[in-house]
This record gives sequence, C-alpha cells and structure tokens, in this order.
Amino acid sequence: MEFNQGLLGQQQLRQRAALLRVYNYYRILISFGFLFLFVKKYFGEFVGAVNPGLFQQTILVYLSINILIGITSLFAPPNVFAKTAPIFTILIFDMFAFTLMMSASGGVASGLGNFLIFTCAFGGSLIYGRSSTALPAIAFILTIYVEFYLFFLEKTDLQSFFQAGILGIAYFGANIFFQKASQQLRNRDREVFKLEQINQLVIDRMRIGVVVVSNDGMIKLINNAGKKLLVIPSATENPHERLPHELIDNLTRWSEGGTSDPVIFHTQASSSELLATFSVIDTTNQDPDTLIFIEDSTDVQRQAQQLKLAALGRLSASIAHEIRNPLGAISHAAQLLGESTNLDKGDIRLTEIIQNHCVRMNDVIENVLQMSRRHSAEIRELVVADWLRGFVEDFSVGRAGTPNIQIDTQAEGISINVDPLHLSQVLGNLCQNGLRYSEKKTGEDRLLIECGIDRLTKKPYIAVIDYGEGVAPELVSNLFEPFYTTETSGVGLGLYLSKELCEANESRLTYSQAAHGGSCFKVTFLKNYATSPMTS
Repeated sequence: MEFNQGLLGQQQLRQRAALLRVYNYYRILISFGFLFLFVKKYFGEFVGAVNPGLFQQTILVYLSINILIGITSLFAPPNVFAKTAPIFTILIFDMFAFTLMMSASGGVASGLGNFLIFTCAFGGSLIYGRSSTALPAIAFILTIYVEFYLFFLEKTDLQSFFQAGILGIAYFGANIFFQKASQQLRNRDREVFKLEQINQLVIDRMRIGVVVVSNDGMIKLINNAGKKLLVIPSATENPHERLPHELIDNLTRWSEGGTSDPVIFHTQASSSELLATFSVIDTTNQDPDTLIFIEDSTDVQRQAQQLKLAALGRLSASIAHEIRNPLGAISHAAQLLGESTNLDKGDIRLTEIIQNHCVRMNDVIENVLQMSRRHSAEIRELVVADWLRGFVEDFSVGRAGTPNIQIDTQAEGISINVDPLHLSQVLGNLCQNGLRYSEKKTGEDRLLIECGIDRLTKKPYIAVIDYGEGVAPELVSNLFEPFYTTETSGVGLGLYLSKELCEANESRLTYSQAAHGGSCFKVTFLKNYATSPMTS
C-alpha cells in the first residue's frame, strides 16, 4: 500500500491557509488599534512619540496592505497564499512595519517590539524548516539596528540594549516553541491521515457494500462494492448522489420503527437480489447518518449452501464409492437369478423389483458423483437462437415419439458466452421435467422454449415453459434444494445441479408460474453477452 502524500499535502495546505486567515484578522485588528491610539493620542508618550509622521505613514500603508491581502485571501485558492514564499514575504513585511513603528515610538521602551514575538510565533507555525528559524534572527537584527539608530540620535540609553537582548531571546523562544508544536501536530495529522487511508483501503477492498447516507438519502460515503451492487458509476464524485428509490423506501420504513433484521430488495439497474442491513451511526444527533451494509443475497445463500454441503458432498461421494461395488454384485446376482428356469411368477417379480431398485440406486450414486466432481466451465460464444434449434433437434432424437417443442425467438442475433455442455445439461434436465409434467396433465409431450432480452433487467434469457400443474407456492422455496423431490421415483438432484451449473457460468436459474398455470424455469445470463445488428 502506498501512502498518498498528495492528499496529505493538500490537507496541510488547507490547514496553513486557515491559520494564515486567522493571522490576517490579527494584523488588520492590530492595524486599526494602532491607528485609533495614534489619532486619539492615547499613550502618546509611546505611540509615535519620536517621529509622528513616520508612524502615521507606516500605519496607513500597513493597514491598507493588510486589508488588500485579507480581501484577496478570501477569494484566492488556498494554495496561493499557503505556500512558504508568500507567507515568508508577509512575515518579513510585518517585521519591517513594526520596526518602523517601533523606531517612530522610541524603540523597545515603547513596548511595540513585543508584537514581533507574535510574528515569530506565527512564523514557527506557518513555515517549516530553516526558513522559520531565520525569522527571529531577522527580527532581532532589526530590533538591535533600531536601538543603535536611536542611541546615536540620543533618543535612548544603554539599558535599551539589554531590553533588546531579552526581546531577542523571546523571539527565538516563541518561534522554536511553536515550530515544535506545529511539527507534533503535523506528525499527528500524518498518522491520522495514514489510518484514514488504511481504513478507506480496507473498506474499499471489502466484498460487502458499505454506504453512509444522510437522513434524506444522500450518499456521503460508498465503497467500490457498494457502487457495484447498486450500479453506481465508479468514477462518480457527485456529493448529491442519492440511493436508489427502492433502498430509500426500505430505509424510510426502517427509520419509522422497523426491526434490525436484514431486508431484501431489488433495483431497476441491478438484476441481483440484494440484502441490506441498517444501523444508526450517531444516536445523540437529531438527524443521524445511517450506515448500510449491502450484500448480494445470491452470494450469501450460495456461501451458506456451500458450507452446509461441503462435508455432505465429501461424505456422500465416499459412501457412493463404497456402495457401488456391492450394488453391482446385487444387480448381477438378481439378473442371474431372473434367468433361472426354476422360478415361479412371484419370484420373477421379486427379481424385477430388485433390478429396478438397483437401477434407481445407481442413478442416485451417479448424480452424487457428478455433483462432487463438477468441472469448471469452458466458456464459448454461442448464438442463442441457432444453438437452441440444434439442441431441440438433438434432444428429440431417440425419444419415444416426437415431442412437441416450440421455440419462440423474440430477438435474433443474441450471442452469449457460456459452456455449451453445461447449458445442454441444464436445458436437457428442464425439458425432461417439463415434458413429463405436461404429459401428466395434457396427455401430450408439449413444451415451449423462449429466448430474448428481459425488459426489466436488459439481460438475455432462455425460458422453458411446460403445460403442467405448476409448483405449489409453499414448495417453491425448496425447489432448488438438493435431494428434494415431490416424485416417488425422483432423486432430487436435477434442479440443484442445474442451478449450480448456471452459477458456474455467471447466470441465474429462477422459477415462476406461467400465464396458463404451468411452470416457467428461466435461465438469465448476467454477463458476457452481445447483440448483433440483426437484433430486433
């Protein structure tokens, strides 16, 4: 990780600009104060006592330039006056101005030399390094020069040199003290800034979306995962970016007394099912900000499923291997027994039952082994409509009778990147199930396959629609669970494996009820697709 010195430098420039603005206010206030004392003849024995004309000219010029600098600093960018050269020039100008006023007022005895202490102190805070140490030296030289000048004019005595020496010590002391204090603050700022950078990096690298929003739904902070999940452009730096209205609605309901349980929502821009958890950042504030954690519900479910089935998969694979050999022996023995001429009809029926159950058991073992050794997807580009026609032709070959499978291509020329073998397995399983349920209700092998672009998600899809009874609403949540089936002869792994294969190809398998009451299984391709000019 690299420490961002540029951002830190900008932050320090803003701090110097703010401190310089305070110093400008101080200079303007002092200028008006000296002018007022001079005009009203207050402390006349000190203010401009030796050379009133010089004092008047100096204070007027000093006040005018201070006002000009103050006005300019309000409109100029922070980096104009916050750099070392402009600050050093301003401080040197102040020293000469105070030196002239001190000379016109009788030297260090007037007390005006004390104001150079504040100039040296501000110099220690505003300027870093050797340039800062030069300021008290210049101030001391100017003070000694004034005392020598007034001594030769017989306006002061030798005691004033002692006072000048004390002032010189005060110049250096104030400068060094504030220089060290400023250095400590800069070091602390550097450490705080480094921690902020680390925290920001950690938050940006999180796979969970982190969003901080105001009471009205304005985004104050969002990490990369949050931008991706909510489909917010990564390059946006708009401070007035708002949450999607679907999430704002859930936030409003939660703020009005909702529970702390996660809520599930969809956005128009995202095809994923999202999970949001809300938390108040500052409960003492009347309008507190809200911290929102956003996750992809599909990822959460998949992770939980993987954790739940990891041990089961390994155990099932081991058991399958151990069962396979004795099962083969049982099947072979039943086959040999069935070929015997000494069996009556009842015994022959028993051997058939043994054979049927051995076949069913072997199907279970094959599905379990297939689940445990599923290979990664070998992605290829396919034109959906053309591939579907070839699939239906191959699928229909070898079946008893000719199934009535219609293809409704709503958009030609759509190409997707997917593993053809995986897609064939998924659609083959869906078509087999659909034909079985259609035949059970209507008496004919009838099926509809749709392909096109979803109007809501703008993603390509393939839908397998049957004419059966559909799935009862209370059973839909368990539809893709492993080993779950409503059939007495089923294994319960077909839909689960189909869903897993879809996820391996960055697609999603969902169920919905068809308009005529049958089942609709829809494969939505979430990424890596293209549309040719032929697409309607």
